[in-house]
Amino acid sequence: MAVLAMKRIRICGLKQDRKAVLEEVQRQGVMEVNIAAPDNDVFRRITMPISNSEFDRNIHDAEAALEVLENAEPSKGGLLSTFKGRELMDVSRYEGFKAEMPRIQSDIKEILSKSKEIAERNADITRCRQQIDMLVPWQTLDIPLDINGTESTAIFIGAVPGEQTLDSLYEALASVMPVDITIFSKDKNQTCLMVICGIESKEETSAVLRNIGFVYPSVSSSNTPAMQTEKLNREIAENEEQIKVIEEQIRQKVPSREDIRFYADYMAIRAEKYNVTNSIPQSEHTFVLEGYIPEKYIPKLEKALDRYDLSMEYQEPDETEDVPVLLKNNAFSSAVQGVVESYALPDKGEVDPTFIISLFYFVFFGFMLADAGIGILIVIATLVVLFKNPNMERGLRNNVKLFLFGGISATFFGVLFGSYFGDAVTAISGSFFGQPVVIKPLWLDMTANPMTVLSLALIMGLIHIFTGMGIAAYQYLKQKDIMGFLFGIVLWYIILLGLILKCLSMQMIMDILAGGREPIVPAGVGKIGLIAAGIGCVIVIFMGEYKTKNWGKRLLKGAYAVYGITSYLSDVLSYSRLLALGLATGVISSVANMIGTMFGNGVLGIIIYVIVFLIINGINIGINTLGAYVHTNRLQYVEFFGRFYSGGGRPFEPYSIKTKYYKFKENGND
Repeated sequence: MAVLAMKRIRICGLKQDRKAVLEEVQRQGVMEVNIAAPDNDVFRRITMPISNSEFDRNIHDAEAALEVLENAEPSKGGLLSTFKGRELMDVSRYEGFKAEMPRIQSDIKEILSKSKEIAERNADITRCRQQIDMLVPWQTLDIPLDINGTESTAIFIGAVPGEQTLDSLYEALASVMPVDITIFSKDKNQTCLMVICGIESKEETSAVLRNIGFVYPSVSSSNTPAMQTEKLNREIAENEEQIKVIEEQIRQKVPSREDIRFYADYMAIRAEKYNVTNSIPQSEHTFVLEGYIPEKYIPKLEKALDRYDLSMEYQEPDETEDVPVLLKNNAFSSAVQGVVESYALPDKGEVDPTFIISLFYFVFFGFMLADAGIGILIVIATLVVLFKNPNMERGLRNNVKLFLFGGISATFFGVLFGSYFGDAVTAISGSFFGQPVVIKPLWLDMTANPMTVLSLALIMGLIHIFTGMGIAAYQYLKQKDIMGFLFGIVLWYIILLGLILKCLSMQMIMDILAGGREPIVPAGVGKIGLIAAGIGCVIVIFMGEYKTKNWGKRLLKGAYAVYGITSYLSDVLSYSRLLALGLATGVISSVANMIGTMFGNGVLGIIIYVIVFLIINGINIGINTLGAYVHTNRLQYVEFFGRFYSGGGRPFEPYSIKTKYYKFKENGND
């Protein structure tokens, strides 16, 4: 369990080496860079000619081109591709990549251009189809839609609302007779028609038509509707054919996909470098780079920069500085480091709880699953993922290891309680082989002895809570807060242990938790424990809030603190979930076995059993593995962290190579 010690670092070098030094520091990824000093007459921050927006645009174009290629020909990847991680790349490829950039930029531009052309042609196809739909009601019209008359007549082609008849239309136009009306189509929404009148009554006829809601067609053409429809269909066919040609041209660029991915990462690296370059003070001949570095990585950075003529200075950060936090744990404990980081990083003066959490985490996780069959499956699955994907990202690898160790723990508790997919061994051997085989629990059957298992769960909960209090005691002593240590921890140990002794001396409690066994603590010892707890409560009332000078407020706060005993009781009872989830896993598997064996031992019965077994146990594994993960986290966050941990530390954010597709072999912090 370790919060790595941080040093403040200042690097001063020659400006001619600035680019190389910044690239080396970036590749090492062990230094968080900040602005060393404000501008002055000697050192100034110099803005580079290339802006961030240019890098962002290049990255955006590369990502857009990759998306086009992915749509044209999806990347090959199976179920395990999620765990694959970034590809490894030599630094020499990065350093020689500049010569390849013009070709790749040309490919990106061509891909995006062709993608744009496809989009435009698809838009044109949509327009044509919309116009064809609009022309459907006019297919029987043998003159163009845009014709408006002859020398002696006026022609109105359009639609009126509702389903009209010739009689109703002639009646509506009676005031401008004579007119000729032809209906081409109609439905409940509109009636499509043509009205012909003399040129002398054009205005009057137009006014009457407007009054009854007449509108012109939304599509107009110098061709007849049938001819225009045929023309639009030809345009659609031509566009579709051209799209196929362009798509094939894009597919020919698929071999460039990896180069484009590298280009995107290359631009991201350069963008990060230019951000730092623009923020550091520089004089005419020198530059200054300042920030934080874990003390452990100082030799590594010194070795990497040894070939440059520069000065490196280190200082202890003072108490007022907002020093970043970086955790470092062994291979076992690092599996739960993400659990701690997702809650909060340790604040100043707090310990890294990762190692202590790991000791409890996998015990609780395995207890909640408590099935050897499920545990073995999880172990096999996680080992396959780990060995098949050596380049997996650190955070994801830790998560997979979390489930690996959880699976090992579930296997152990499954053997302890005799659960192998519930009672699958007994059910299969008895139903299909006629000779039941019973694998006895190493300790006891959880379903037959639930109160014993509950007692074990509560004992584990007490140990967990007391360990949290012990860490708080260590932090009080580390900060030389003796009063906090005595009244905040020691006193509560006395109160809680006294109450535990009293409970263990009571027959009622033993009846509930131990099936009527004799109390394991003599009544006299229980009485002493109760007296000690009572004295402790009195001291808490008077001294628990020793920092409060007003005695009235101190007594009220102290009385409220004594009421906090109920929170300890509820926290201990929270660990009963260990029993509840452990029982649920085995019972659901046993139900699957019971249902599956109801159909006899013939071929059909075996098939049905396999189907039922796979479906129900698949659901069981998914739900209860997730449940074990969630509830184990809850026990850490609520019952454990509440005793000593507040968090609030700022994460260490090194100046490093932040890439999406590749990682460099010499960047050891991935």
